[in-house]
Amino acid sequence: MDQPVNKQHLQKYLRGECTAEELRMINNFLKREDSRQLLNKALADEWDAFKEQDISDEEISRWKTRFEERRLSEPSPEIKKLPIRERFFSLPHAAVWAGLLLCVGTWYGITKYNSQPAPIQTIAMLRSENPMGQRSKIVLPDSSTVYLAGDSKLTYPERFSVDKREITLQGEAFFEITKNPKRPFIIRTGNVQTRVLGTSFLINAFKGKPMKVEVATGKVRVDRVSPQGAKSLAVLTPGQSLKWDDKNVKLGRIAVDDLNEWKNGRLVFNGANLREITSVLERWYNVKVTFKDSAKASQHITITLTANVPINQIMDVLAGTGGFQYQFKGNQIIIN
Repeated sequence: MDQPVNKQHLQKYLRGECTAEELRMINNFLKREDSRQLLNKALADEWDAFKEQDISDEEISRWKTRFEERRLSEPSPEIKKLPIRERFFSLPHAAVWAGLLLCVGTWYGITKYNSQPAPIQTIAMLRSENPMGQRSKIVLPDSSTVYLAGDSKLTYPERFSVDKREITLQGEAFFEITKNPKRPFIIRTGNVQTRVLGTSFLINAFKGKPMKVEVATGKVRVDRVSPQGAKSLAVLTPGQSLKWDDKNVKLGRIAVDDLNEWKNGRLVFNGANLREITSVLERWYNVKVTFKDSAKASQHITITLTANVPINQIMDVLAGTGGFQYQFKGNQIIIN
C-alpha cells in the first residue's frame, strides 16, 4: 500500500524534485476527490514563498514554463473537474496566481486542454568590434557602460538572464557596472573570468599577452577557470591591480584618478619600456611603430600622455622624454 501523500510530497512535485515512485504515488492520489484540500494548502504555501521574494516578470515566466514542461512530459491523471474556490482570487497579485493555476491546470482540475510545449526562446548575441584607432561607448541591457578600446571585441546578449550578467571581452575596455547584488556581472577573457556586483575597472586582455585588471571602485574577484572548476587568483579593491601571465599572479597599486581618466584618453605609464608604450599608441591611433635600434625599444620611462590629440603631438612629447628622434613614413613611425 502506498504511504499517505502529504503536503511535503506535493511541494516536492511543484519543485520537480520527486522520485519516480513519488510521482506514481502522487498521480494516484490526485485521482481522488479528497486530494483538493491538501493540494490547496501546497499551492498556498508555494504562493507564500513567491511573495517573500522580489519576483521579476522574467522569473515568473520561467516558473510558469518549468511546470508547463513538466505537465506535458508526464502522463496526466484522470481528474474530475473541481469548483474554483473564491479564496484563490482574493489573493494579491492575481496575475501571478493566474500563471500558477495555468501551469498546474491539468492535474489540478481547473481545465483540461491539449497544447504544444512553449518554444524555447533564443537570446541573440550581439558583438561590438573596434578596429585599431577606433574607440566606442556601449550601453549594455542593464544600463552598465563599457568603453571599448581599439583592436578590441565585446560579445554580450541582447538581454541578461535572471541570475547573472555575462559577457566576453577580447582586448581592452573600461567598465562601469550597474550594481545588482542578485545578478553578478561576469566578464570572460579566455580562461579567466572577472566577477563583480557593481563597480568600475579596466581589463586588458589581448591574446598572447599578460592579462591585467585594475580597479577604480568597488570589489572585483578574478578567477582562473578550468574543467576542474574556478580558482580565485585575487580579490581586488580600489587602487589595486592584477597581472596574470597564465602562470604567475603579480599584484600592484595604481592611481584611481588616472584609471578613471583612461576613458577620456589619459594614458599613464610608470616605468614602462618604449615598446610597451608604442604598442598602446598603435592601437589608439592605428599606426605601426618600428625601432631602428632594438635596444631603444627596451628603454624604460615614466610619462603621462593624453591620447585625444594628433599622433604627431603625442610623438613629440614622447621623443622629448625618451631622448630620440622619429619620422613618419605613411602610416608607419620609425624611431631612430
